[in-house]
Amino acid sequence: MVKKLITSLIIGFALTSSVQAKTIEKWHAGEVDGFTRYWTTNNIGASFVVWCHPQRPVNGTLLHVVIDGKTPTPNTRMKLIIDNEIMEIPVNEQGYIDTGCATCADTFEYVWHRLRAATAIAVKFKDDSYAGFSLKGAKEILPANVCPTDWQKKQAS
Repeated sequence: MVKKLITSLIIGFALTSSVQAKTIEKWHAGEVDGFTRYWTTNNIGASFVVWCHPQRPVNGTLLHVVIDGKTPTPNTRMKLIIDNEIMEIPVNEQGYIDTGCATCADTFEYVWHRLRAATAIAVKFKDDSYAGFSLKGAKEILPANVCPTDWQKKQAS
């Protein structure tokens, strides 16, 4: 009886967690503490993550990049290369690319659409750390509607 109960719990957990996580090609989506996380990693362990929490107005929607185990230097700018376009994006005091200002929100929305349409992305930090990522599967993982930015959430309240 106990063995059947444990087996049922394990199967139930496996089914629940597989429903919450989704993978298409090189991109993944999953739920973590009210956030939807869209992410990819490359062959050397660098990661590019889009965090989306539709209600949280501070650090609820942001980009989080890790190269060589570290985020970009706080209060600097990070280069984001999407196909042949180079953008310099401000990094906040926690090392994230936030969406709390009007320009930040516009940039995030633009990047979201470019992630869905482009073929390659690369990131370069101020200290010259560099990583490239595949966008295979990004269009299918990221919804067509952009996650609400922190700026939009603040304006609505």
